[in-house]
Amino acid sequence: MPGIMLAKRSLIALAVAAAVSPSLVVANETSWSGFGENATYYRDEVGLSKFRNTVQAEFIRPVDTSGSWYNVTLNGVLRATYDGVYDLNSDEFGKDAEQDYLGENWHPDGGASSLLLSAGVPLPCENDEQLCDNLHGYMDDDSQDVRTPDFNDELDFIRELYIDATRDVGEDQLTVRLGKQQVIWGRTDLFRVLDTINPVDYSRHNIYDELEDIRIPQWMLKADLLMGANSVFDDMNFQLIWNFDKFRPNNLGTCGQAYAILDAGCFFSSYLAGTIPIIHDVKLPDRSLENTQGGLKWEGVYGDATFSVNALRYFQQLPSIHWRGPDPGTPAADGVFDIYFPRVSLLGGSLDYYDMNTDATWRVEAAYTQGEELARDLDGHKETDIARYVIGMDKNIIIPALGTRSAFLLSMQVFGQHVLDHEDDMPDAEKNWTGTLLFKGFYMNNRLSPQLLVAHDVKAEATAIAPSISYQPDNHWLVNLALNIKEGGKQKFDWSASALAGEPDVPQWEPLARFSNGPIGVANQEDELQLTVRYGF
Repeated sequence: MPGIMLAKRSLIALAVAAAVSPSLVVANETSWSGFGENATYYRDEVGLSKFRNTVQAEFIRPVDTSGSWYNVTLNGVLRATYDGVYDLNSDEFGKDAEQDYLGENWHPDGGASSLLLSAGVPLPCENDEQLCDNLHGYMDDDSQDVRTPDFNDELDFIRELYIDATRDVGEDQLTVRLGKQQVIWGRTDLFRVLDTINPVDYSRHNIYDELEDIRIPQWMLKADLLMGANSVFDDMNFQLIWNFDKFRPNNLGTCGQAYAILDAGCFFSSYLAGTIPIIHDVKLPDRSLENTQGGLKWEGVYGDATFSVNALRYFQQLPSIHWRGPDPGTPAADGVFDIYFPRVSLLGGSLDYYDMNTDATWRVEAAYTQGEELARDLDGHKETDIARYVIGMDKNIIIPALGTRSAFLLSMQVFGQHVLDHEDDMPDAEKNWTGTLLFKGFYMNNRLSPQLLVAHDVKAEATAIAPSISYQPDNHWLVNLALNIKEGGKQKFDWSASALAGEPDVPQWEPLARFSNGPIGVANQEDELQLTVRYGF
């Protein structure tokens, strides 16, 4: 798409010029802020699991205009990351992080599945040329990529770079944001219902980092028509999203990385019977106007309720594996599966309501999707409609007995997923629920903040517990000490191929139970002590 590529290059050039040149039609000086951070994590029985050093700088520069547009600004977020764990603990992570069998980092030796499936090849582009070719463009990071993930071919060190502008349209206002950005729909924590516009980089720290730090920004146009109050609603607006960037899926982590959600990267870089690659090819959507993604949102306020109605047409961000063999029992000799990312249609909405009786804000989000594909045993995948929802409550509570006059924050939510066209050979549960609890306190004029976060996956019988305490001695420094403890990973699932190894109808860990155990259960051996020190400027 030459026109879109030219627009992106022009915007980058404008941003660089505006940030460094005082003479470019600007009204004021550029305002800068940012932080430097070190995150050092120690994993039980493994040792150092993260030594991530990050510098992030944000700028905003007003642009002088004389036409109908006003409040025009150039905005950017730049980030540089170096994770030293791949140099300091190279036996456990990186290109030499070999395992004795597939899934060694989350379950015991798998019996029949270990006989049929080889251990995943760490960083395959440095250890296995064939796998590197098969996985081209997806979960194929090399040592430089995992050490400095922001400096890649996608220029991810430019976290955001966009122009904001406003103009009047009759009695309404039109605000436009054009450039590389994050677009946030919904307010869920850890798990997403409506917030599916940007893909997510789970290799940074599984599901536990803040979404604003792990969303993968995309080149998009966002336009909001702000209509204000009318005879029915206290406020109302419409939003249009056009994502014209190249499609990028969720980053699940390459085999050998410290965080590889569901251990999918190692499964995709393994072999069947020692010679047949699990993955033959990755079918990423071509870059074309037809393959751009887009959505609409109608948002309003009615009394104490804020609501939205959302529609989105996008590509599935999780991989779907398609069987390539001539029949379900005979794999193709040059690779068992191809990976696809099908088109998905989403229709959903949200409702936030402050209830005076409970003195709490209640949140509901729901989404219905068509076109998603989930893993199954017999032929790799099945297309199914899926209903997802979250019900949450946020409440401030004053508890004098805990030694502070400041209110504690209590936040609870239940995330539900119903697979509407479920089959018995699908490892994802037909109906499942995950609950989260956040309890956060504030002491010493909000400079000392203890917190407890708990998440429990019902069907996986998996739990994560993350207590932490943060201390802010002044307006620059922040120190956070945390534990992250997981329990689970005990679910097995039938794999029809196990009969070839003499274990017919014997449930296995590999390869399908990773979906049954979910991101919490598969991380059951990733208990960590975490120290983060940040200096803001």
